[in-house]
Amino acid sequence: MPATEQVIPEQLSEAVFAAGWRTPEGRVLLEILNSIHESILIINADTRVCYVNDSYLKMFSIRREKIIGRHLVKFEPLARIHEVLKKGVPLTGDISHIHSAQMDVCADIVPLCQDGKTIGALALMKNMTELVRANRELEHFRTLSRHLQDELHSKDSLPPGFRNVLGHSKAFVGALQIAAKAAPSEASVCITGESGTGKEVVAEALHRSSGRAGGPLIKINCAAIPEPLLESELFGYEGGAFTGARSGGKPGKFELAKGGTLFLDEIGEMPLSMQVKLLRALQEREITRVGGTKPTKLDFRLITATNRDLEAMAAEGTFREDLFYRISVIPVALPPLRQRREDIGLYASYFLEELGRQYGRAYRISEEALDLLERYHWPGNVRELKNCMERAAVLTLGDTVSAEQLPAKLQREELAGSRSHSPGQRKLRELLDETERRAIENALRLCGNNRTQAMELLGISRRNFYQKLEKYQLN
Repeated sequence: MPATEQVIPEQLSEAVFAAGWRTPEGRVLLEILNSIHESILIINADTRVCYVNDSYLKMFSIRREKIIGRHLVKFEPLARIHEVLKKGVPLTGDISHIHSAQMDVCADIVPLCQDGKTIGALALMKNMTELVRANRELEHFRTLSRHLQDELHSKDSLPPGFRNVLGHSKAFVGALQIAAKAAPSEASVCITGESGTGKEVVAEALHRSSGRAGGPLIKINCAAIPEPLLESELFGYEGGAFTGARSGGKPGKFELAKGGTLFLDEIGEMPLSMQVKLLRALQEREITRVGGTKPTKLDFRLITATNRDLEAMAAEGTFREDLFYRISVIPVALPPLRQRREDIGLYASYFLEELGRQYGRAYRISEEALDLLERYHWPGNVRELKNCMERAAVLTLGDTVSAEQLPAKLQREELAGSRSHSPGQRKLRELLDETERRAIENALRLCGNNRTQAMELLGISRRNFYQKLEKYQLN
C-alpha cells in the first residue's frame, strides 16, 4: 500500500492537516513525513494506527498492511503513548524496550488536538539499541572502575608488613599506600600527624616492608633525651670522653642501626645545635664518636616522625631548612582520628578484645556507647581512645560497655554538639562546603601537596579540582 493511500480516519485528518489527506496539499505533507529519516507513527484516540512512514517499516521490518488500522496494543510499541492520549501532555526522550523487536527506542510523543480535545498522538522514534547497550557497558566499566578504586584503597593491595596496621578508612589507607610505595626504597621518610595517630606503628611497618627488614629497627625519642646527652646517644662516645663515661666507650644509635633502620621520633624537638650535626652525618654518611678521632661509616635507612609543622618551623628559623628537605624526601601524613570516624568502632572493638584477653572476659560495646565514641572529637587520637576503652573495661560490671562507663567529657560534648548544631542553624550548603574543603586539604596533605596525586585520590577532574582550589582559596 503506497504511503499516500493509507487509511486515515477523517476526524484525525482534519485535525492534523486542514487541507485534507486527499488534496494535493495533503499528499505533499504525507510525502514530507515519509521522507523523514526518523520513524513516525500516528494513532487516533482509539489507539488505532493511522500512519507510519517508510523509516518505521524499515526499522521494525514490518509491512504496512500488517500495522495500519490495528490497535497499538497488538504489537506493543511505546507503552507510554497511552499516557499522552490520556493527559494530553507531550512526552520527550522516552526510552522503552520493544520486546517483539528486541530493540530500544527513544521517542518524542505529542498529542494531536482539535477544539481542545485530544484526538490522537504522533510519535517520532529513533533506534537507540546500540546507544543503550553502550551505556550499559559504560555503566559496567564505571562499576568496575569503582571496584578497582576500592581495591586501590583496600589494605589487601598493601605489602604484608602494612596489612596488620589497624585502620580501614580511605584517608588512613591512602597514607599507608604512600608509605608502602616508599618502603622498598632507601629514601628518607618523614611521618607527620598529631600525637597518638600511630606514627611509630607506621614506621615499624615501613621497616618490615623494606629491604632492611633483616636488620635492627633502632628507635629514639628526641624529646625524651636531655640536650646534653642527645649527641652521645646518637653518635656514641669513647671511654673517658666525659665524667661518668664507660671505660670502654659506648656505640651510639647510628652505629647500632647498621644494616637496618633508624627511627627518630619527635624530630621537631631536636635542638638547632644538634640539627647541624645530624645534617652533616646524613650528608657525609659517617660520624665520629664523642671524644673519638676515628670516623665510622653509617649504613642505615632514616625514618623520622613529628607532630609539628616542620615546613612552618623552617620558615620561622626554628628548624633547619636544609635538614627538613633531607629528611622529608617522602612525606607521609597520618590523618587524625576525627577525620576517619569509620575507624573508631574498629579500634574500640580491638582494644576491648585485647583487654578481654587480659581480664579473662569477652567485652562488647553498646550501640549508644559507640555512637558517643563516634561523635567525640578525640584530641588525643587513638592513644586517647585506648585509654578510654581501658577505663570503661575496668568500670563495667558486666561484659557490655555502655555509655555510663565512658568519660563524662564525651557526654558533655554530645550535649554541646546537639545545641550548636540545632536544626536550621547551619545551612546544608555550608556543611557540604566545609566537608569538601577538609577532604581536599586531607588529600593534599596525604599526597605531600602533589596536586596530580590529590585529584586522583579524590577521583575528580583537573578542571573541577582547580576550580575548588580557587573556591576554597587553597592555591
